[in-house]
Amino acid sequence: MALMQITMIPLGRGVGVGEYIAEIQRKLMVENVTFKLTDMATLIEGEAKDLFTIVEAIYEIPFDNGAVRVVTNISIDDRRDKQVHIGDKTRSVEKRLLK
Repeated sequence: MALMQITMIPLGRGVGVGEYIAEIQRKLMVENVTFKLTDMATLIEGEAKDLFTIVEAIYEIPFDNGAVRVVTNISIDDRRDKQVHIGDKTRSVEKRLLK
């Protein structure tokens, strides 16, 4: 299981990007993937090959909605020794803080 963090920054149509991001989130809902929107990125969990398919599914959305340029940053943490899910790392740190 892998975790992917993706940030897509549409450029060329003003400074607000909320509508672009909302369209991407709608697509993720339709694709029925586990994801979490954060203030700076979207986290998505799945098998690595499936994550690349998801990127392909959402990549054109900003362009289809009028963006003329999109800067995309992707980070993937692919752990093969155990299952990981969104929030596992945060919970692990929070438990350490309570000690």
